[in-house]
Order: sequence, then C-alpha cells, then structure tokens
Amino acid sequence: MTYREAVARLLALRGGEHAGMRPGLERIEALLDALGRPHERYEIAQVAGTNGKGSVSATLATILKAEGRRVGLYTSPHLVSFRERIRVNGEAIGEDDVADGVDALGTLVARLDATMFEATTALALDHFAREGVDIAVLEVGLGGRLDATTVGRPRVTVVTPIDFDHEAYLGTTLPEIAAEKAATIRSGVAISAEQTPAAAEVIARRAEAVGVPLLVEGRDLHVTVERRGLEGQLLTMAGPGWKIPHLEVPLLGSFQPTNMLLAVTAARALGVREAAIRTGVRRVRWPGRFQVIGEGPWIVLDGAHNPAGTRVLATSLREVFGDRGLTLIVGVLRDKNARAILEVLAPLARRLILTRSSNPRALEPEELARELPSVPVPVERAPSIGEALGMAENPREPVTCVAGSLSLIGDALVHLQGGADTPCRIESAAASLDEA
Repeated sequence: MTYREAVARLLALRGGEHAGMRPGLERIEALLDALGRPHERYEIAQVAGTNGKGSVSATLATILKAEGRRVGLYTSPHLVSFRERIRVNGEAIGEDDVADGVDALGTLVARLDATMFEATTALALDHFAREGVDIAVLEVGLGGRLDATTVGRPRVTVVTPIDFDHEAYLGTTLPEIAAEKAATIRSGVAISAEQTPAAAEVIARRAEAVGVPLLVEGRDLHVTVERRGLEGQLLTMAGPGWKIPHLEVPLLGSFQPTNMLLAVTAARALGVREAAIRTGVRRVRWPGRFQVIGEGPWIVLDGAHNPAGTRVLATSLREVFGDRGLTLIVGVLRDKNARAILEVLAPLARRLILTRSSNPRALEPEELARELPSVPVPVERAPSIGEALGMAENPREPVTCVAGSLSLIGDALVHLQGGADTPCRIESAAASLDEA
C-alpha cells in the first residue's frame, strides 16, 4: 500500500474528511485493545473547547519538546498534508508509517465500521507508542464526551473558550455544548479559559464531581498584554505561586494571550521549568490562525469558521492593521453559519470576494452571496482561491484577509506554496535554552 492509497482509504471511511459524531467510544476502545493499548505507554494531555484548541496544543507540545521530552502531537484537521495531524517532536509522521499503520488497521477498521477520525486517532496513538514518546498532546476533534481522543487518564486537561459550533451534534445551548466538552475532565489537573457564566458553571460542576482540581482564567490565572504588533506580542502571565513576565510570543491575534496562558499553565502542571517555557513559546508557529504573510502588502490567513472565531478575527484585524484598506476573501462550508460569519466580517472590508474551497461541502459563491448582509462595498465572486487571490492584488487595499474555513486556508497555502503536499511546520529553527 502506498501513502496516497492509505490516505484515500482513510478518507473513504464513514464520515470521510469531516466525520460526524457517532455515540459511544466502543469502536476506538476496540481498536486500541487490538493494538495493545498503546495510549497507556505514555502520559496524555488533552485539549478541548471551541476555538484555540490547535494553538494551545501546538504550543504545549513545543514547550514540552524544549524541556527535552519526546512529545506526540495529534491535531485536526490538516491544512496541506494529512501527515500534519500526527507529529513527534514537531516532525510530521512519515509516509511509510502512514501506509504501514493503515495497512495494519485495515480489516479491523472495516469490521468495526470505524469512522475516519477514529481510525486516524488509533493510528496516531499507536505511532506515538512505537516512537517512544513520553507524553502525547491530543486535540479533541468534536465535542469531547464521545470524541475518539477521550481515552486513558490525562495528566492535564485544557478547556479553551466555549461557544456555539457543531450544534447539530453537541446541543443548541451553551450549557449543553459545555457539558460535552467538560466531560474530558476526568483525572489529573484541569485548566479552563475564562468562560460565559453558563459554561463556567458546567465546567466547575464537572471538575467537582470527578474530584479534579480546576484552575480558571480570571480567577486563578491572569495574562496581560505589554505590547502587540506585527512582530508578535509581549505578555506577562501569572498563576498560583508563579509569574512569568515579558514572555515573547510570535503568534499574532487578540485570542492568543488566552491560548498562551492555558498552554503555559498546562506546562507548569507537567513540571516544565520557565526557561523551557520561554524557549518553546518563542519557537511555536501555528499556520492558518491569523498567519500574516508578507511585509506590506500583507496576506492574513485565518481559519475562523464560527461566530466566535470571526468576532475575534475582526478584533485582531483592527488591532494589528488599524484603518489600512482591507480586501476580504471568504469561503464557508455548508454546515456553518455563513450569515453570522459574513455579518461580522463583511463590514470591515473595502472590497469583498466570495469564493469556495475544494472541500465538497463548500458553499458555492452564489449560495454564499444569498447569505450576505447589505454592505456598501464591491462584492465579487471567484471560483477558486487562486483566482480570488489574483483578483485581490490592489495597492490601495494593502491587506488581504482569507477566512471562513480551514479548508479554504489549506487551499490558499497550497496555492502560495506552489501546490506541494508538504506538511506545514509548527516551529521555527531551534534556539538554545540559554537564550531564554
């Protein structure tokens, strides 16, 4: 079996690229039993929530690597290459390892009728065991209570800000959605972002019910922004008995201070020293989340695909670029709230281009136009991101922002990189701990 055949086989499973929720953890547990319970050979850190999960996971993994630990990182979805989902010490899984792993799982996956996400999770957990990792950082795919990453007993659980998303699977109220995500809290230490009162109450009740200590942003944990610009952010953060001033963060966006606070607190709960925290945070990169390309004109790639994400993106654009002219390129998937996304983002633009990603669930530009509120700016349509980026070139609007779905961001990166199936890197060149 070749790598391409293996990926095609995974994507052909129930749920395909975007597996929906199927009640119960029986299939993932059966897969792991057949593999010899690989997830019990290392520690686990699990990251749940609505927005920011990937940034927290990548940052925590990079910090742990800077401490000298061997770290597995499992995230989803991928942007350019399937291999991005499974990394050890920042390096994407090899093509041969994907092919061999899928081949080994073949008949079992078919017999259990496992979803694409369940099979990929089993592949990742087994790969981490084979690679001898000390700890695996697992980003929840959808929800938490019934997500395939909710296995074993984590040493630390992080819950990022909770908002409306995937209502068809998780519930139509914040308490219902929060209950699904808070169910990941079951052992070790729990760390939560500042939440709405309704979500905060659910998380606190869950932690108390299972006897897990809970640290909460705004109550136990605090972060302040000392400086913010295109070069990055300078933060000061503190928790019970500790404080880290002047922390250099290369990730942009008004949402990242909270994400960095959660990742740093999780690292401290795992015993990481300050020098490694500073080095890890300084190295981390997380493509497609307020990723700025160029030095003027600029292209901003942001995978915001729900109302909360787009509100934060709007704030970030104003904070970083002020009143510079903005061309907005938007493409949204069919199961997302396109109207709410456009209501937030469209008023920011001097020019709006509606497009679609290569994802089969993407709305056509004509469909997207029907969700558009009345805006006093030119509205254009492009059949692909490549054509949209070509249309966006205009010196009078020096900022172009691409948003609406991660699949659109992946297409943009493929276009900008010349079409190569090359995994995105998640950290800069190694720096010495002595520099921290």
